[in-house]
Amino acid sequence: MVGYIIGVGMFGLPFLVSRAGLLSFIILIAVLGLVQYLLHLIYANLIVVTEGYHRMPGYAEIYLGRRGKIIVFIAKLVGNCGALLAYIIITGIFLNQLLEPRFGGNEFIYASILFFVEAIIVFFGTKMIAKTELVMSGLLILVVALIAVKGYGAAEPSNYFLIDWKYILLPYGAMLFALDGGGSLPIVAKLLGRNKKSIKSIVRIGTFLPVIIISIFTLVVVGISGSQTTPDALTGAGLIINNGVIFFSLIFGVLTMVTSFLLVAQSIKETLRWDFKVNKYSAWAIAVFAPYILYVLGMKNLIDVISFAGAIAGGTSAIILILIFIKLSKQKNKLILFKRKPKKALAYFLILMFAGGILYEVFYFLTR
Repeated sequence: MVGYIIGVGMFGLPFLVSRAGLLSFIILIAVLGLVQYLLHLIYANLIVVTEGYHRMPGYAEIYLGRRGKIIVFIAKLVGNCGALLAYIIITGIFLNQLLEPRFGGNEFIYASILFFVEAIIVFFGTKMIAKTELVMSGLLILVVALIAVKGYGAAEPSNYFLIDWKYILLPYGAMLFALDGGGSLPIVAKLLGRNKKSIKSIVRIGTFLPVIIISIFTLVVVGISGSQTTPDALTGAGLIINNGVIFFSLIFGVLTMVTSFLLVAQSIKETLRWDFKVNKYSAWAIAVFAPYILYVLGMKNLIDVISFAGAIAGGTSAIILILIFIKLSKQKNKLILFKRKPKKALAYFLILMFAGGILYEVFYFLTR
């Protein structure tokens, strides 16, 4: 679960926090960390008490009907395509930083070469790659620790400022994207045999450990690079830290993004095949080429992509999950992961919050 969460979303946050301010980050990471924990717990509870194994569109159909299934599928497709597009963008940036000084080229060339390799692997399956996800994520966490240790001395208090009220909500969509671990929960529940005690413990650790890691990474990078913070975080920090840490960070960043790309693409392919009976060739083509076409068409702004995917797709999926939860809570002995039944007022407040986040992101996207 930690490996699923720690990824591309984390790299976009320092740039946004360098624009919005420290107070914005502290408020949003605290609120959204708790909200994501609640959503993860709701989803885990749903998986445990529902017969059979499904992904979110399948659960939506069971509890809300076919309309709910279609809405969730579209939201998940947008969110996952956004994630894949973000992986393509950031691997192009990282590879260009690593290889351009020696071999020339540009971000588009490197991103495209790696994309076609990934597309071929997804076509044949990702069992071997899936086994490396934990290792790669562990290495990325190690790199974050190295950046924190090596960059601590380079961090300047003057690089932090309290708040820019104009941009106070700017990190919202990207942070929602960065902290979302729901996609890992079906396999977590399956691996643990639906053991409710173990699952609840995993959800707690799997949510809050990434919150701590992402917070450390964001604050250290902003402290190091300040106004020079770049949308991908590492290249801006590399202007200040010139001791090899950034070099290895870029390498492990690429490896982690590759494994994440393969797993997310495989998830889309499986959803299309299992829940919508799309043939394997069409499912593969849709899963891998839809985000690449968007990249070719010019959608290369990492911050826009993760903010849009987080606020729009993540917000819509969260609303559907809460509606399922409200329906589930009316049934006897269904909330087995909750000591106390959450108040309906909280559920409706969260729906309004996510709806407001969607409207904010749409407005911001159109006006900028």
